[in-house]
Amino acid sequence: MGRMGVGVLLDTSILLAPPRFRVDVFEEAGRVLEAQPEFYVSTRVLEELGRLREEASPGFSRELEVALALARRCRVLVDESVGPVDDSLIQLASTRGLVLATADGELRRRARRRGVRVLYLRQRRYLELDG
Repeated sequence: MGRMGVGVLLDTSILLAPPRFRVDVFEEAGRVLEAQPEFYVSTRVLEELGRLREEASPGFSRELEVALALARRCRVLVDESVGPVDDSLIQLASTRGLVLATADGELRRRARRRGVRVLYLRQRRYLELDG
């Protein structure tokens, strides 16, 4: 019934969705993809979360802690690229055949133009697949 071997690359915005919108990204991805996906996070996203935490307000800091805990449930992809993190995420998803999960509309549009399938947050409640 479900497909095997689906990989999902999570960006910073989608890792922040669960504490903000009470959506279970892992469960939702499985439902939409009709498979139990393997979840990935890049070292650049982990660095971005760490940088955000350094200057975060107490409320945002709690959201970042949840996001980091979720990221620890994922396999880490080493990303030594330079330039914007979004560019590196599109490149990683494209070269590795991964679905990119994001709550960022601009990243979603750019990824789709490059032929990358995107899981995105819809109405702050559930995920939907584009592509």
